[in-house]
Amino acid sequence: MSTYPPANDRLRHLLAQEINTSVDTFELALWIADGIVKSPEIRAELERIANAHAANTPCGDQHCSHCWAASLNNPKDISA
Repeated sequence: MSTYPPANDRLRHLLAQEINTSVDTFELALWIADGIVKSPEIRAELERIANAHAANTPCGDQHCSHCWAASLNNPKDISA
């Protein structure tokens, strides 16, 4: 079983992996990801999306392919 990314810091490391393709160093990617993970607005949005998914309702985010496809099929079910 892999120990990377670490279970207690998984979100930051996953974000850093994505960011790393656009910056010079992984340390810079981790620094940027750290700011993202600590942002109250981003944390609130992640919680909103997670709550919508847990309630089996579309989250309304166009980057969530499952929910976006569902909202296109039934526009009244989009949650704001």
